[in-house]
Amino acid sequence: MKFTKELSCAFEDADAKAAKNIARMIDSVGNKTKTALKRATAKQAGVKYGSLGETITSRTILGHGGAIARGEYEIIARGVTLSLKEFTPRAEAGGISAAPWGRRRSFLHAFFGPGGHVFVRDNRNQRTRRGPPPNYSGLPIHMMYGPAIPKEMVKDEAEQVFYRTVDKLLSAAIEVQMAKAFN
Repeated sequence: MKFTKELSCAFEDADAKAAKNIARMIDSVGNKTKTALKRATAKQAGVKYGSLGETITSRTILGHGGAIARGEYEIIARGVTLSLKEFTPRAEAGGISAAPWGRRRSFLHAFFGPGGHVFVRDNRNQRTRRGPPPNYSGLPIHMMYGPAIPKEMVKDEAEQVFYRTVDKLLSAAIEVQMAKAFN
């Protein structure tokens, strides 16, 4: 077989098409995995799926800012620890009841504050060696928080869903890509 200029150009075209097809395949699998991961994270953290819209995003290979040369699909979690006000809090006799992590629990001595946030007075380490103990009303107030989505995304069931989905979808996508290449 002689390598001519025409054959060389054909190999270059095939290489460029293969790289683009592989990038499409990775983006497709990545988008499906991101959706499954968002669903699992929402269930695990006890939040609604729709509230994770801007918290969990992705950087695709062919999308904005993507480069085929980079060859990476990134799932990015941004956000802060969620306030207890996101978990349907309600007042009870001894404090506040809310459902972070998908389970309703009571937070004793907690109360509603500005903006519907849940607060509690911090009475840890407030006794000093001198003078009388501080009055309860003089203790500092702290806002109460639930789960942090970036932490929840990489542990327990959400992590398992990620690996299961990638394993299942990527192997099937590779088989389809190989069948297209040899047909």
